[in-house]
Amino acid sequence: MRKGCVLLALGLSLSGVVEAQQAPAGYQIGVNLQQVENDRIKIVVKTPPVREGKATYVMPSVVPGSYSKKDYGRFITGFQAYDAKGRKLKSSRDGNNVYIIDKARTLDRIEYLVDDTWDSKDNSNFIFQPGGTNIDAGRNFVLNHYGLYGYLEGYKMLPYQVTIEKPAELYGATSLTRQPASPTQDVFTASSYVSLADAPIMYSRPDTASFMTGGARISVSVFSETGLVKAAEVRQAMQPMAEALAKFFGRMPVPAYHFIMYFPAFSSPVVNKQGGFGAMEHSYSSVYFLPEIADAERTRSMIREVASHEFLHILTPLNMHSREIGEFDFRNPQMSQHLWLYEGVTEYFAHLVQLQGGLTQEEDFRKEMKSKIEQAQKYGDVSFTVMSRQILENTYKDMYENVYKKGTLIGFLLDIRIQELTQGRLTLRDVLLQLAKKYGPERPFEDDQLIGEIVALTHPDVRQFFTDYVQGSQPLPLSEYFEKIGWRYAPKARVLVKAFGELGFKYDQDKQEFIVAQTRAERNGFGLQNDDVILQVNGTPLSMENAEKLLRPLVEPATDGKVRITYRRGSTQQQVEAAPQELEAEMKNLVEPLSTPTPAQRALHDQVLRPRA
Repeated sequence: MRKGCVLLALGLSLSGVVEAQQAPAGYQIGVNLQQVENDRIKIVVKTPPVREGKATYVMPSVVPGSYSKKDYGRFITGFQAYDAKGRKLKSSRDGNNVYIIDKARTLDRIEYLVDDTWDSKDNSNFIFQPGGTNIDAGRNFVLNHYGLYGYLEGYKMLPYQVTIEKPAELYGATSLTRQPASPTQDVFTASSYVSLADAPIMYSRPDTASFMTGGARISVSVFSETGLVKAAEVRQAMQPMAEALAKFFGRMPVPAYHFIMYFPAFSSPVVNKQGGFGAMEHSYSSVYFLPEIADAERTRSMIREVASHEFLHILTPLNMHSREIGEFDFRNPQMSQHLWLYEGVTEYFAHLVQLQGGLTQEEDFRKEMKSKIEQAQKYGDVSFTVMSRQILENTYKDMYENVYKKGTLIGFLLDIRIQELTQGRLTLRDVLLQLAKKYGPERPFEDDQLIGEIVALTHPDVRQFFTDYVQGSQPLPLSEYFEKIGWRYAPKARVLVKAFGELGFKYDQDKQEFIVAQTRAERNGFGLQNDDVILQVNGTPLSMENAEKLLRPLVEPATDGKVRITYRRGSTQQQVEAAPQELEAEMKNLVEPLSTPTPAQRALHDQVLRPRA
C-alpha cells in the first residue's frame, strides 16, 4: 500500500474532532474504542473539501470477497453532518447505505454511532463473521473498515487516516501502515478507501508469532476466547504450509502477510447458526473465525486447510484481478465473470500445494476431488462466466458455493489440459504467474480479454475448453481427463467397502447433542435408530471438539476393530458393540487410480501432481 502523509494526533472525544495542523488531503477518521455503549462506538469522519452542492455518503452494499449484498449501512444510527463551525447540516437517508447531505460545500465532518454485526439477530441478511465487526469492550474488537465508515461519492480514491483511541493493553493486528503514536492511540494510513477496506484490524491482548519464508514475513495474531489456542501453536501449524507455498511460487509474491485469527468456543454467543466457520481473504492479510478444538491435530489440520486457500489469494486477486475488482464499486458493484479463477483455481491450488509439499497424500487429494464432484452435482450445469457476472441476482446467488466445488474441478482439468497440450512445458501455475508479473496489484486486466490471454500463452486448443466448460454449460469431461493422468472415474460403480452399514449423524446445537440420522436399526451393525443420541464412543464422551475424530470412523472405518457406542434412546441409556463388515455397495462418483497406467498416463500424472525440482 502507498504510504499516506503523517498527521498530528487527533484529539478525539464523543463530541468531535479537534483541528490538526498540516492535515493531509482526504479523510481523517476518529474511532474511540475506550468509550463503548451497548456494543456501539462513535465514528467521526472529517471529510475532504466537496465541490458539489449535495454530497452522497456511501456505506458499502457489497464488498470484495463476499459475493452477496450485506448492506453495512443498516448498522448506523444517529447520522449527523456538520460544517466547520459545528452547525448541523440537513441530511436524509436513501435506503440502507446512502446519506444525502445538503450544503455540502460547507461540510466539515460527519458523526454517527455504529453497531457491530456479530451480535445482529437479523439472520435473513447475515454477515459472515470474518467480513463483519465485533465490539467486545475492553476485550476484543474486529474492525472491518467497511462496516464502520464509508466515503463520499466521487471521493473514494483519496487518502484515509484513521486514528483509534484504544485501551493500552490491547494490540491492533493489521497489515495497514501504522504511524508512531502512543500506548492508547494508533494512527493508520491508507492510499484510498479500496486500500483501507482491504486491511482489517483486530484488537486484543497480544498473542502473536511470526516467521520468515520465501522472503516474506508471516505474522500470526490470535484471540482465543478460552485461551485454548495459542499463536505459537498456530505458527507451528502454518509454517509447513507457508513453506510449501513459497516452494510452489518460487518466492513469495508479497513482502509480508498477516493471519488475523479469532477462535470462539462452540458455545460462544458470537457463533451464529447461519454463519458456520471459515475465513475471508485480503491482499496482505486474512481474517479467520474458527472454533476452539481440544484436539490439537484436528486444529492444525483445520487451520492448514482453511489458511492455504486464503493465503493463495496473494496470487489472485492481489496480483491478478479485473478492473471490476481493482476499482470496486461498493455501492452498485459490477461483478467479474472470473470466479472460476479467483475462488475455483485458488481452491485447486490449495489442495495441490499441500500434495506437492508432502502435507497430504495423493489418496487425500483424490478424496477431495471426489467430494468436489459430489457437491457440484447439487447445482445445475450453467455458464460459469454468466453465473459469476450475475452472482448477485436471484437466479444465481444460491449457486455461489459452487465456485469452490465445480470451480476447483475447472482449475484441475484446465491444468491437465494445458500440461498435456504443452508437453509439460507450462502449468496453470506458470501461466498465472506470467499474468501476475504482467499486471500485479496496481494494474487490472480487462474482464473480456483474460481467456484470450491464457489461450495466447498456452495453446490454441485451450480455447475450446473455455468455450465448452467455462463460458458454456457442458458437463465437465471428468472420465476423459482423469484417464489422461491414470485415474478412473465412474458416476456409479459396485465396490466392496468396510462399513457399519447406513449411518449418519446430525448435531442439535441447542441441546449440544449428536443424533443418529439416515438409518434404520436393521441397516447398521449397531442397531441404532433415528433420533438415538450418541453419548460416548469407546468410552470417550462425545463433544463438538472431538466429534470429527470419534464419528468419522463410524461412517468410514479404517480398521476391522470393534467399536463400542453408548447412546440414549428416549430416557434409557444403552451400550452396543459392533465390528465393520465388508459389504458390496454402489458407490457414486468413484475416483481411483488405474492398476496399470500407460507410460503416457504416468508421465502426465507426474507432471500435474508431483512437485517440480
